[in-house]
Amino acid sequence: MQATPVTNPYLDELARLGLERHALELEANGFTVVEDALDPDLTARGLEAALCAIDERTGRRPDLATGEGYEGYWVWRYTLLKDPAFEEIVMAEKVLALVDYLIGQDCILSTFTTHIRGRGPSKEMPHGYLPLHGDDPQPHPGYYASTTVNICLTDVTEESGCLAFVPGSHKLARQPTPAERVLAGNDANTEAVPVVAPAGAAIVWPSQTWHGSWESPDPGLRVTLAVLYSRPHLQCYEMYRETVPEEALERNSPRFATLMGLDTNGGWNDNQDDWHKQWRDRDRSRYRPRVVGAGPRRVRGMFEEVDA
Repeated sequence: MQATPVTNPYLDELARLGLERHALELEANGFTVVEDALDPDLTARGLEAALCAIDERTGRRPDLATGEGYEGYWVWRYTLLKDPAFEEIVMAEKVLALVDYLIGQDCILSTFTTHIRGRGPSKEMPHGYLPLHGDDPQPHPGYYASTTVNICLTDVTEESGCLAFVPGSHKLARQPTPAERVLAGNDANTEAVPVVAPAGAAIVWPSQTWHGSWESPDPGLRVTLAVLYSRPHLQCYEMYRETVPEEALERNSPRFATLMGLDTNGGWNDNQDDWHKQWRDRDRSRYRPRVVGAGPRRVRGMFEEVDA
């Protein structure tokens, strides 16, 4: 007599990629580190893309060795579409296998942000550390709503202000109290542990897990990508389904379109013929934000319009 075999496509994919231990760590501790999530070439291209995106937005290309002008903590949102390397990163198979295990293959991309950690505190972070927090708002449901992934484009060490996690906090189903958020001084949360990782690694956690980061005493910079995947019924932070270019969809697999939200059908307006359609079947040019310029003004009814 043989026992009934247990089949599960998520578990089969984890086994194929050798990620079983990582799945156990997610369940037990609420976080895991996959050291070889990206190959060296993609890691290098991702770092260059991140530095170029920052230079484009600020006019100051970061110096990784000195960190001059980028002290403290910096965040640039909506950077996915800046370079095709970012599209490859968001589709990394080991990352997606763990994301799928936590929140399902129909998940969408909520945000893709570029982070820099420089030395010391900053105006936005006067304490020098990023307080402990969870990425899911309260009240927490009885399941994981989102998964957070930090992609390390440089080595993340304790000297560069590494991430802090509270093991098991994903099971508490609440945000930390103000006292529990502290990461420095005599009142620091003693349950927080440091998590270091090499360039090319992915740090993955269900978004309920309490995490933050310590102040960096190092003059150099660490560069990471913070990627949030969410279940498809949640409102995402960044507008991808309305704005992702057709060429980006064409050069990627159908799974990329799913991440962009093209398999959802919410987001209705006066385009009544679209109400029953998924976004992949709509004319998305009808939904893109209107560009407002400094052209001549005209008034229609009660609303003043500005021509692009």
